Amino acid sequence: MIKTTTLLVLLGAVLLGAAVYFFDVKRADKEKEKATADESKTAFSIGSGADIKSLTIARSATAGEPAVHLERRDGAWWIVEPLQTDASDQAVQRIADGIATARVAQTEPGAPDRLKVYGLDPPAISIDFQLQNGTKHSLKLGDKDFTGVSVYAILDGAKDVALLPQTLLTSTVTNVEGLRSHSVLHFTAGDITSFDLRNPSGELSLTREKSAWKFKKPADAPGDTRDVNAFLSAIANATFTGVANETPDHLEKYGLTRPVVTLQAVDVKGKTATLLVGRKDGGDYFARDASRSMIFRIDDKLYKQLAQNYADLRNKKPADFDPAEVSRVEFHNEHGTAIFVRKSDKDEEWAIEAPPDKKGKSASVWNLFSPLTTAHAEEVLDHPGAGIVATLAKPAVEVLLTEKSGKKLTIQISKESGDFVYARTSEGPAVYKLKKQILTQLNFKPDDFAL
Repeated sequence: MIKTTTLLVLLGAVLLGAAVYFFDVKRADKEKEKATADESKTAFSIGSGADIKSLTIARSATAGEPAVHLERRDGAWWIVEPLQTDASDQAVQRIADGIATARVAQTEPGAPDRLKVYGLDPPAISIDFQLQNGTKHSLKLGDKDFTGVSVYAILDGAKDVALLPQTLLTSTVTNVEGLRSHSVLHFTAGDITSFDLRNPSGELSLTREKSAWKFKKPADAPGDTRDVNAFLSAIANATFTGVANETPDHLEKYGLTRPVVTLQAVDVKGKTATLLVGRKDGGDYFARDASRSMIFRIDDKLYKQLAQNYADLRNKKPADFDPAEVSRVEFHNEHGTAIFVRKSDKDEEWAIEAPPDKKGKSASVWNLFSPLTTAHAEEVLDHPGAGIVATLAKPAVEVLLTEKSGKKLTIQISKESGDFVYARTSEGPAVYKLKKQILTQLNFKPDDFAL
């Protein structure tokens, strides 16, 4: 019979042995992981995707697609074969960056009988590329491995097969349609300083003065900066739905000898971008960028953007003023009259001038300025009917603003007319159709302004 002390000694030895084995295994695993990490290296010695000057991408010959050759010119990617056109910088740069950052997870023997198993005989995709320094490289991609996270690849004709990130395979577009730029026009909305738009509604001409847009045609008038900027952004971001013809042959067939829409935009460098829109074709319209040869299609949504008129883009703010320049405010509504003057010694503080019982007290008028400066008309009426003019004979709200320069601006707002009210200012005869909520925003009592 084994003594208790002997049993305890044996049990301790077993536990000690198990612990040693456990820690040896864990240490071996860590060393293996470290070795694997150390073996991982970049597939090519490239600083970044920007170091790649040209790319030739081809799918397996069995796919029947021509190889696409791309070149970087003045910082932008261009397709030079099988046709010449501008490329999608985003799509091509994604491929270039993927090549530059790809790391080899491990290598496998590239025996001839294994190449078919790896999908490399023939390869699914072949990429030849040249760096800015003239160095040339090749990359062949096959199938994904059993984990689905890597793809079999041959680098620069090597005998061994490398495992690279599978994103290289999934992000590499190989045909012209996927690699070409689909932008309707090439410009940055914020760089445009003037543009002319001719469409079935007439002709518009606008110029940017600092951050504000002004009409030159059909009349000298302020443009709606918000709407004009939105219009330019919509065109700058627009893409065509397909290519109708790679060459500008038989323009009359597409209605482009006498386009129904012409947009010419000039940027800060004086460069002009011109879009021409021809006849309708099903749900689309034929169009072309004058700087490119191809004829493409645009959808009805873009056409409607290009069909905007003077009323759509003109300034819809009834009261266009800078609160910081106002020195005196006279406010009238059904509750009475309130008058405020800006304190000369403290530019951001106001004093009450009326009603008399509040005279001299400090006031807050910013909640009055806010509804007036943010109001945006649903419609601007240059020739309002007699009935609309009559609603302003006895306005529900009247505000008289005097600026530091002495300039005066009067704003009148009518009573409710259904869901809307009408407003006009002393700056012109136009009447602005506003939502009736502005009356609620301006429903102040004289005492509401006192601090």
